[in-house]
Amino acid sequence: MPHDGLTPVQRYVLVRLMINADALPNKLFGSLKQEKRIDLVDRKLLVVTGRPMSLDLTQQGHDRAVAELGAEPPERAGTAGEALYAALEFFRRFLEHTGIEPKDLFRLRLATERLVVATEPMPDQVAEAIDLGQRIRAAYSDLSPRPGDYVALAALRAALAGVPGPEVDAALIDLNRAPDVHLVPESNQKALTAEQRAAAVSIGNQHKHLLAIGL
Repeated sequence: MPHDGLTPVQRYVLVRLMINADALPNKLFGSLKQEKRIDLVDRKLLVVTGRPMSLDLTQQGHDRAVAELGAEPPERAGTAGEALYAALEFFRRFLEHTGIEPKDLFRLRLATERLVVATEPMPDQVAEAIDLGQRIRAAYSDLSPRPGDYVALAALRAALAGVPGPEVDAALIDLNRAPDVHLVPESNQKALTAEQRAAAVSIGNQHKHLLAIGL
């Protein structure tokens, strides 16, 4: 367990984001004070994106969260904290027994009201997924004035005309794990058109309408 001076709340936030395997609204982390959030960003463990504000792990942040598996609970963690770290210890033993990587354990997604469990793809499927991911990056580059700007998924899907929607969904979900890729919901839901709503991808039981690459 690294002695890096993180507070219990900071550690809990990293664990919560690791388990969710996707960005979460900042409003869910009321106990994380602004200065502690900035500290996580400065440590390159966290990225803050979107309006309303969302929090997500960097690769370094994910690795730091993995270090909490099997760690001792913080002092004065309380009953809830003790229960959390008992569960994390179970996850650690489960991972050691099965050989599963932590990033794969938490790759559960709710999409169109059905549970999708990530499985190991066949080699040709891997090649297709990589190719589509590259096409999405290229399409984003054509649509975005500069890296890091948000592009509507409706426009992205139009640029990928001919690619089945479920395949685009799967590629977006996979790309979302990259540290430079961010999918967020439209903050003004009332402004969404029917086309924009239909173009959304469901990740972590939340509909995402905008894509940014290069933040």
